[in-house]
Amino acid sequence: MSAAWALAWRIALRRRRLLVLNVLVPLVLVGPVALADAPTQHAAAVYAVLFVTFATFGAAIPWVRDGESGWLERLALRGLPPAALVLGRTAAAAALDFLQLAPAAVLIAGVSRAGPAQVAALAGALAVALALANLLGCWVAALARSVAEAALFGAVSALLLLHGAGTFRTPVPGSLGAAVEGWIPFRLLHESLLAVAGGGPPPGPVLWGTGVAVTLLAAGITVLGAPWMVARLTRPEG
Repeated sequence: MSAAWALAWRIALRRRRLLVLNVLVPLVLVGPVALADAPTQHAAAVYAVLFVTFATFGAAIPWVRDGESGWLERLALRGLPPAALVLGRTAAAAALDFLQLAPAAVLIAGVSRAGPAQVAALAGALAVALALANLLGCWVAALARSVAEAALFGAVSALLLLHGAGTFRTPVPGSLGAAVEGWIPFRLLHESLLAVAGGGPPPGPVLWGTGVAVTLLAAGITVLGAPWMVARLTRPEG
């Protein structure tokens, strides 16, 4: 895992122009919403969509491109275990996403004058959401046969999970939707954004426990599926 982590960081830091753009673009998109004093529900939904799709696309598309170029196969042939390759790269990508999105999150919190507890909750929820979105991006890439398919699958899966997490609607209490949303970790991010944008209390311990547990479960499933994923990405027509 450490080798894949280090390699991913070296590549990212060499692409300075892309790194700067990945900081500036979220700021440009978040700024008008934050400064326009948009309704809390609408603003939180926009922020959640931006953060989750940013990470999902940013994970899926490079996996597909590296598979198509043969670079991923050459890396796998060096003897790095599939699980270490997938988890190391995913962890590095999630950490990089966090740093790139941090200025946008700081802008949201600053404009909303959020308190320390709300800011801390947003930081933690963002880390959990980005980890899950990057894991999702790996599976999207493995199932896609092209960059275009990866973009399509990434958008659909991210938006479906955000919808299931209650980002776009409030389900009827006691309904299936209400039961499902508590198990999708993106709800933790949405609730934290609502707290920051609207000045409410941060999410409670039950939501935190569920969000972290499900994300760790997703990581475990990804470890089990890593050999298939690497084989699928290195031989996309297989």
